[in-house]
Amino acid sequence: MSPATTGTVVPMPHMGVSIDEGTVVAWQVGVGDAVAEGDVLCEIATDKVDMEVESPAAGTVTAILADADEVVPVGGPICELGGGGSGAGASGDAEEGSPGAFGGVPGDPSSASPPGAGGLDEHGAFDPAAAADAVVSLEKDGPLASPVAKRIASQRGIDLNTVTGTGKRGRIRKVDVLAAAEAGPRAPRAAAAAPAPVAASAEGIPAGYDDVPHEVVPTSRVRQAIAEHMIRSRQTAAHMTTEVDVDLSAVIRARTELNKARLASGDPKLSFMPFIARATCAALAEHRDMNATFQGEQTVRWGQVNLGIAVDTEAGLLVPVIRDAGSLTAPAIGAAIADLAARARDRKLVPDDLAGGTFTISNPGSVGAVSAPAIINQPQVAILGVPTIQRRPWVVTGPDNEEMIAIRSILRLAVTFDHRAIDGADATRFAVSVKTRLESWSTEAYA
Repeated sequence: MSPATTGTVVPMPHMGVSIDEGTVVAWQVGVGDAVAEGDVLCEIATDKVDMEVESPAAGTVTAILADADEVVPVGGPICELGGGGSGAGASGDAEEGSPGAFGGVPGDPSSASPPGAGGLDEHGAFDPAAAADAVVSLEKDGPLASPVAKRIASQRGIDLNTVTGTGKRGRIRKVDVLAAAEAGPRAPRAAAAAPAPVAASAEGIPAGYDDVPHEVVPTSRVRQAIAEHMIRSRQTAAHMTTEVDVDLSAVIRARTELNKARLASGDPKLSFMPFIARATCAALAEHRDMNATFQGEQTVRWGQVNLGIAVDTEAGLLVPVIRDAGSLTAPAIGAAIADLAARARDRKLVPDDLAGGTFTISNPGSVGAVSAPAIINQPQVAILGVPTIQRRPWVVTGPDNEEMIAIRSILRLAVTFDHRAIDGADATRFAVSVKTRLESWSTEAYA
């Protein structure tokens, strides 16, 4: 199939954090078929989400650009529509395209991506030219650059090795070449020294371990994506953790009464997580810098809490998102968590379930962890780690203000934050705010 396109390019859709590619499972249309806007074009699968790709416009399928079972990077073209479709083709000189399908939620800044990322423009809308560039820019020889940038550099005699790219993965864009032309000639950038390779056998076993019994297990795509995301977060954010101990006595009393009523009406019992999540959302409303994205010269404070809940699945760690969790009661949050966790484990999440998170709760306590510092889920600035609840001796105040030792259920909450964006004192004030709400739990106020 020819990569040249002249109509509306339909890309592999953007499907949330850590999903970089998708596999075309089956086509529902063929070349020459007429389609209406919203018709299913094909089925795709990723390590996290299976979904159908719908036509962004009415028209005729003029080209199939990705065969069944072919893996396509996010933003890469999968087919082309002609006739009633709108938008520029993959060829052409436009560096920035007009808004189209697969561009995120209109007016929702949390759904926007960097310019050129996965075929999206600076407004988070689909850019056909950038989508095609995203595929071409995967080539390994020379600097990553869009075809338009390469053509202009060639015309003006600019060495791309002297140009700093501002696109995804440092891709050089048209604006970068034009800026370099205005700035005048510069010396080529020195190539980074390659790290010394670690001695290994033919199958990758470290030197000196050949006689140790072993098996080689291929790394799944989802584990590779998680690994990349974790390393990127560590390299991006200045991680720091502050912890507070919480006496859950008040929550236990409220939860016991609430669950009695729920069981009587046939509803499932609530775990402790909905109470912790509800207190967290209330605290985030007061500490808005914790519900934000840090961008160096500016911080974006989000107007609602889109709460990510880390879910342990057989495929790996997923973080589905509860939209506007701050507006929900504890039981409603509990129902949302149960729904998302079930669909995550059954691989039935859709892309919107994984996008737009503004703050995340990780719960290693569900598998017995007694401490819970975590890695920040980019592009957020903080994450709350919830370990297991422990029965511990605790100093309490009696009715006559005398101190005594009692056995209480204690939870050590860990707030890991980006020290570039948040000072330790402010992060600790947020942690104490969550603690205060849990220790003085009021069903009327929070449930």
